[in-house]
Amino acid sequence: MWTKSVFGYKDKSGRPKIGNNVRITAGAKVLGNITIGDNVTVGANSVLVKDIPPNCVVVGIPARIVKPDGVKVDEKL
Repeated sequence: MWTKSVFGYKDKSGRPKIGNNVRITAGAKVLGNITIGDNVTVGANSVLVKDIPPNCVVVGIPARIVKPDGVKVDEKL
């Protein structure tokens, strides 16, 4: 995990559940009661507000899947 990342909301409406072998890079925001699956990479400055399936790479605002199971795509969450 890199610095200056944000997890959850201040109002305690939910905290994220983060799987094993998850890489969250600089400036990423993981907001609310969401689940990030195992073996996920979150790109820098991405904003996650929905569940992320395992074995993928997500980027963007809002985050979208760009590489599930090693195959390059561009899939909205």
